[in-house]
Amino acid sequence: MVFIESMKLHSVSELKASAGKILDRALAGDPQYILRDGAVAVISKAELLAGIEERPAGYFVDAYRDADPERLAFEKAMGKIKQRIER
Repeated sequence: MVFIESMKLHSVSELKASAGKILDRALAGDPQYILRDGAVAVISKAELLAGIEERPAGYFVDAYRDADPERLAFEKAMGKIKQRIER
């Protein structure tokens, strides 16, 4: 991780005391960085995807009608494992 000189690291206590101001800056496009126990978290404005329709119930039913039992067992097992985002 590269830190820029002008980047301000906030402590958790600063976040608690000034959450509104910190969130306002993040929503204005200036990511805010919070330091806790040597780890850094970022608060930034999220861009939500628009125009993606929700699939109706049963949309994927045909995809699993003749599915390989080994593949179904694998997917079921993967659903029980806590997933972690890799960057």
